[in-house]
Amino acid sequence: MKILITFLILTSSLSIFAASKGANSPMVIGIIKEVYSDNIVVVTRDKFTRKLLLNDKSKISYVGFDGAKKEIKNSFCIRASVKDEVIGSIYVTPAIGEDAVYPTPEMVKMTPKELFQVADLNQNGHVCYVEASKTIKHSLKHGPVSFSKTDRDRSGALNLKEFSAFLGKVKWWNMSRKTPEQWFKGSDKDSNEVLSKEELADLLGSKAHIDVFFKRADKNSSGDLDQKEVSAFINELIFS
Repeated sequence: MKILITFLILTSSLSIFAASKGANSPMVIGIIKEVYSDNIVVVTRDKFTRKLLLNDKSKISYVGFDGAKKEIKNSFCIRASVKDEVIGSIYVTPAIGEDAVYPTPEMVKMTPKELFQVADLNQNGHVCYVEASKTIKHSLKHGPVSFSKTDRDRSGALNLKEFSAFLGKVKWWNMSRKTPEQWFKGSDKDSNEVLSKEELADLLGSKAHIDVFFKRADKNSSGDLDQKEVSAFINELIFS
């Protein structure tokens, strides 16, 4: 299913995640602290300070500026691919801070149109990057890519149709489309009232990193998952 494929792209890319960590990682994700004529100083998510060079070959993508001046300045967020501290490509977004965003129990029951009204904080008829980051999904790593891919008209903000596509890239939204009980029942292929590792993989739509997910869900280390464990696991995916 398309929804589950999207979910796993966002939650199971452990090798990509590892590549974005460390003092010398080729992917730099963080917040700009200083700006100079040809370089920027960035504090990464894991609290390393990186001085990155911008040159005429650096590809800059400005995401979600919604009519505002496209520039690089302090407090703006970046996701950059670098080699020897030279930027090859970089996503730049307006400042959004670092606070985590979690859906409320009411939000997981809402339609895309209802969530659009929640996210449209200034009620101007569209959802900008900052609004989406403060209400739906905050991700310095995935946010710029997800937003830019769904901003089809390159306006810097999302209309309702684009916003609905954006939701399809959000983990909690995808998993909340069914109840935990429905997920469990649909994946319990042998109807023995527990899920095996293979059946959990069926629920998630992929075997990628299934050992990690299964261990995380198997709270009592029994080697299978009852409905209570599956429900807790799904709710953890939605609300954390």
